Amino acid sequence: MDKDNKIFNFFRTKAKVIIAWLAVFLFFFLSFWSNLLVSFLHALLLTICLLFTSDIESKYVIRLLQKGNFAMFYFVNFMIIIVMSVMTTYIESFMLIIMSKHFSIAMPVLEGAKALFIPTLIRFVLYTATIAISVISVLQRKEEENKRIKNELKSEKLDMELRLLKSQMTPHFLFNALNNIYSMVYTKDDNAPQSVLKLSDMLRYVIVDCQVDMISLEKEIKYIDAFIDFQKMSMENKSNVIFEKNIDNKDFKIPPMILQPLVENSFKHSRLVSDPNGFVHFYLIQENNDLIFIARNSIKGMSLSVADPNKKTQQGIGLENVKKRLGLYYGDNYSFEAQQEDNKYVVTIKIGDKYNEKNV
Repeated sequence: MDKDNKIFNFFRTKAKVIIAWLAVFLFFFLSFWSNLLVSFLHALLLTICLLFTSDIESKYVIRLLQKGNFAMFYFVNFMIIIVMSVMTTYIESFMLIIMSKHFSIAMPVLEGAKALFIPTLIRFVLYTATIAISVISVLQRKEEENKRIKNELKSEKLDMELRLLKSQMTPHFLFNALNNIYSMVYTKDDNAPQSVLKLSDMLRYVIVDCQVDMISLEKEIKYIDAFIDFQKMSMENKSNVIFEKNIDNKDFKIPPMILQPLVENSFKHSRLVSDPNGFVHFYLIQENNDLIFIARNSIKGMSLSVADPNKKTQQGIGLENVKKRLGLYYGDNYSFEAQQEDNKYVVTIKIGDKYNEKNV
């Protein structure tokens, strides 16, 4: 059904263009009625030249305007208008001279410089109007295309955010957290109440705070700190877990849960509980409009997401979702690197954040 609509829209658009140029041809044909053949050739010559100019403008010259090269854009268009106006005037004059030897042609008699200046001036206006209409049409099509892409991205973003909300707090983590809290309560650990509050804050962040497009970096850090604390509860060597932060602006805005998947993947694939040499190191640096987050974790054997990108491991899917979200929010204004170094896996993201420029 969508394919049929695209085909229909394509022919509908082309039909409008064809009808428009046929109308131009008929205008020239009827406005210079002298002889059927002469009028036809006159209309055909002008229509083809205008169509050629419009095509050149739409495909090539408009790029100068889109790149911001205004001086060159106006200069090139001025030269096109002058050259095409003079050229078509001379070609048509030569054609009329040849045709007048075989046909009786009724046309205004112009003497001296007027014989070329007035027709050239008329064509100057025609080519100027053609170029102006072509530029406006291209800009309108570009604006419509941008709106269409923006709507598609918005739809994709909503779909991605919905999938994100479904997987923000895994049942496995929640089960372990509750189990740890139960053990603390059973052993009458004084930290049990604080752990309950911490888990409550995490649930509030996931269910309530994450409903907005952008969240403060401070809230994301608080969630990650709590996540790391719960992970440490089942570890013997807690010194292998590091989270270093260098933050200038805690109100710095980021998409909610944009860093958490990297943290969760690092813990999952480092196997800290079973591997005494395992480690996870996180570094968060925020300066002005830039945010840099580095996640390093140990790995046992080859990382499938690096060794074979065609194998869709859970880690690869998590990283891919983060990349897609960064692309939707920041366009080209971010970098994402994931690489394996010996028995270490490193993910680095850098965001040049347009949302926070006003806060600097």
